[in-house]
Amino acid sequence: MDHESRINAALGKIVRNFNFLEMNLGLCLRFLENRSDPSASHSYLNKAGMTQIIKKLKKLLDECEHVPDTHEFNKWMMRAETIRALRNYYVHSTWEYIPLRKEAPLGFMIPPWRKESILGREEGVMRIEDLEADAKRVELVFQEFMKIRKKYGI
Repeated sequence: MDHESRINAALGKIVRNFNFLEMNLGLCLRFLENRSDPSASHSYLNKAGMTQIIKKLKKLLDECEHVPDTHEFNKWMMRAETIRALRNYYVHSTWEYIPLRKEAPLGFMIPPWRKESILGREEGVMRIEDLEADAKRVELVFQEFMKIRKKYGI
């Protein structure tokens, strides 16, 4: 696979798996909060960010009688926050591919109006392998959530 295809595949994996995660978090929240009228949660889900949804979901899980221990979910929450910040980098930065820069052909820059909302470096370079590793991290956090969801029955 050529470099540009690898870059596009990794970026697509990040966006797709993060979107799957957000959708499944929303489905769980709807299920736990409003089983008789799932659409009652739509207004909240439309306005809340992932961090708020996870906190609300944790509160609902803690109150849920059929989930005796949320330890696994609590550990997962930290990894979810990490990939949320990572996703913001990839979605809101401007990216370039410079093949002549052999060691680190990817470059990024955060637009000035996004610098406050994205913590970390404002610009930099990276290897394609690092991008692919980040894509794998996002995918693993999504898969971990799906295992927890199945285990907890939500």
